[in-house]
Amino acid sequence: MATSEDSVPVFVRVRNSIRIVAVDPSNAEQNLKYVVQKVLEEFGRVSRREILAIQDYPKRGVYDVTFDGEGVFRSFMSILEGNLADPRLEGFKLFPHFAEEEVFLVVKSYSPFVPLKEIEAVIGRYCKKLSFAGKILNELGIWTSKYRFKAVFEKKGTYPPARFRLGTVNIDCFFSGMPDFCKRCRQYGHVTDGCVLCPNCGKEGHEVVNCSLPRKCHFCLQEGHLYSKCPQRKDKPEKIVKPAGKLTIVESVTSGEESEPRQVSQEGPTVKRTKKEEKTKEDGSSGSSRVSTPAKSSKSVSKSVSKSLSKGEKLYQYYKDKPDREVREFFEEWSDEEDFDRIKGQMKGLTQNEIREMVLGHIRNLK
Repeated sequence: MATSEDSVPVFVRVRNSIRIVAVDPSNAEQNLKYVVQKVLEEFGRVSRREILAIQDYPKRGVYDVTFDGEGVFRSFMSILEGNLADPRLEGFKLFPHFAEEEVFLVVKSYSPFVPLKEIEAVIGRYCKKLSFAGKILNELGIWTSKYRFKAVFEKKGTYPPARFRLGTVNIDCFFSGMPDFCKRCRQYGHVTDGCVLCPNCGKEGHEVVNCSLPRKCHFCLQEGHLYSKCPQRKDKPEKIVKPAGKLTIVESVTSGEESEPRQVSQEGPTVKRTKKEEKTKEDGSSGSSRVSTPAKSSKSVSKSVSKSLSKGEKLYQYYKDKPDREVREFFEEWSDEEDFDRIKGQMKGLTQNEIREMVLGHIRNLK
């Protein structure tokens, strides 16, 4: 059905657009020509080539203006917010289709134990508004360790980091239209390959092992302490007591920085007895106290122990054949400040190969 000239369709929100409404539509001077020449060009300093479209409904005094790009739209809105009393706007009401540019953020935590409010606190520093929009579930209805937020950024060009850390846990942040981001120095505008900036201070000319500035807390960005001891954190590790039959299991619940999942068995180890063992047990009534230990079982236990590698050995096996760049990135994200400073001091005067061997050796000795 065609829309008559004197009617205004339902207000469909269009990006980079404003609606200009004449208070008195019958005023012949406040027509389309006035809106373009006085309001847009003179007042808003918008050229005609920067106007993508104007949908006008003159009998109602309504003009929907869509600008050719977000930059033009933001420039006009900035001028409007600072000059609301300008006489050229007298007799008009102006408002954007979207009050503020709102974006959806998807945040991925590599540990589901990192407190949500700590993630919100970090991202919120870069936003005028931030609201939690829910957890992201997979097709089976299971949480994916991802969150969704609605956000209005503080200002154009200021974004939350695409990757940041809380303790030893990486947090990734994605949004539509995000620029290139370097995961080495945590800055926008370039990618990791070829980056020469220090991850600690963000300056050129040295590696992180030679940086003179102390490391900062991932949460409050202050010096003198690390994330695990940050006084601004409200969520501290607590203990939860769970009844389990006749046993009481006390588990330490952390924020996901250092602990690894572990299972507590409520039953003792199950040992399968051979026929020879059972026969020995039956003969116990005759006073014999001999205990038979099958050689096969002993070998099985020995083999099992040899397969259980320590955390450090697993990391060493992973990084020993990696290029220097990946080994360096692992070292740059070391969570123990005292350990980091000690190793850093020992590196002075060593060659690249000697530094690599030292770092790999320390990784191997991690418990």
